[in-house]
Amino acid sequence: MEGDAGTSSQLNPTDADAAPDDPPAAPDEPLTPEDQTDQPTPDDGRRPSRIGRGLGVAICAVLLVAAAAAGVGGYLALRSHQQSAEIARAEQQALQAAKDCVAATHAPDVEAMTAAQARIIECSTGDFGVQASLYGGVLVDAYQAAQVRVQVSDMRAAVERRNDDGSFEVLVAVRVKVTNSDTEDQEQGYRLRLQMAPEDGTYKVARLDQVTST
Repeated sequence: MEGDAGTSSQLNPTDADAAPDDPPAAPDEPLTPEDQTDQPTPDDGRRPSRIGRGLGVAICAVLLVAAAAAGVGGYLALRSHQQSAEIARAEQQALQAAKDCVAATHAPDVEAMTAAQARIIECSTGDFGVQASLYGGVLVDAYQAAQVRVQVSDMRAAVERRNDDGSFEVLVAVRVKVTNSDTEDQEQGYRLRLQMAPEDGTYKVARLDQVTST
């Protein structure tokens, strides 16, 4: 019987002998791109953008147009300001030239009028330029004949309008005291309308008309 038991124990292996060895653990294999795609994306706490690419491009275009419009508007405003400043300077030049030329026709005495005759010709152009030499000569003769002395007590000038050709219509109001062989300190006042035309970087009298007298 013992012999049978020995034989039986050899034919029936123990649990340790019967259980196969565990297979060795396989090394970690690198993740393929497909595996990486399947991995969950960590949440960084930022909310996804609600502005699509097309909307973003449209907004940028609108901003560029607005910036361009602002630039053009600023340029036009600057140009308008420059033109206004240029016109204002031209008006002042025309006014001063008109007063200087009118003052030359009201010299204080015959000696001064003889010298002013050249100034009258110099400040004249156009139709009045043609008459300037004769006009100056007549004044000199009148001063000599009547022993005229003139004192300008007041002179004012203002621009009435600016013409398309760049000339100005200037109104000059003059008040003088005249002494001659017949009267003394006779006060006179009148208004002259002058057309001041640009020429050689300045303004000259192209036409002169008397408007009123008192």
